[in-house]
Amino acid sequence: MKKSNIFVCIFNYHAAANAEFLYRELKPAFDDCHIIDADSGERPDPCDGDTVYLPNVFYSGMMHHAITMAQKGNYPYMFFICSDVLISHEALEQLKHILLSESFDGVGVYCPSHADDSYTWAAWSYSRHSGKRREVAFAEGMLGLYARPVYEKLEPLDINPHGWGLDLVACFYARHWGLRCEIDDRLSITHPKGDVHKNTLARREAREYLMRYPEGWKIRAYWVISSIRNATIQLFILPPSYRKWLRFYLPIYRFFHRR
Repeated sequence: MKKSNIFVCIFNYHAAANAEFLYRELKPAFDDCHIIDADSGERPDPCDGDTVYLPNVFYSGMMHHAITMAQKGNYPYMFFICSDVLISHEALEQLKHILLSESFDGVGVYCPSHADDSYTWAAWSYSRHSGKRREVAFAEGMLGLYARPVYEKLEPLDINPHGWGLDLVACFYARHWGLRCEIDDRLSITHPKGDVHKNTLARREAREYLMRYPEGWKIRAYWVISSIRNATIQLFILPPSYRKWLRFYLPIYRFFHRR
């Protein structure tokens, strides 16, 4: 895959130092790499004019702008990463090599795995140390490589500013179209635990957003089924000290999912 086939963007909201680190690491490998900044207050642009400054348009607003730019450039793939995602220089080097040298034909969604100290409610996203790409039902949307049919399917986003459910739509339609959703155990990221309390507005936006699709009820059922499949992890990730509890849970999880 040529580097010009992937549009790369970093979604930044008040994590400018890490956003700049990610930009400096990724920019040399890709023709089109941008920071999309949602009202971080950082001026002037430290990234050679490649920062797009927006008001606080939330996750969906940044995603909408990224999709618009990817479409304008006619990119078959878009890779995005939120600026609160922590990934080492070594893992980024490996990620660049994978994105530029391996085939993603037949893949709709691709994501690195989560390290043991990361937060995700999708248990299968934690690394199984398989040393390979493996197919999964769903991957959370703090980063990922989306094929063009997948990222275009997310629009319009104006009714869902907080962005809950975008990753569900991406993975549902990837699988619906016979494309793979993959987690790569060869490299891992760490994502901190954010606000996981019930957000009535965001949930209502997500339900309305999902139901605008002809397959809306199927997507909601897919959401419920995914939640049930991941129910065993909930007790371990809900406490503030979730990292401590994951150390007990993940070895057991991996034992029952070894291959």
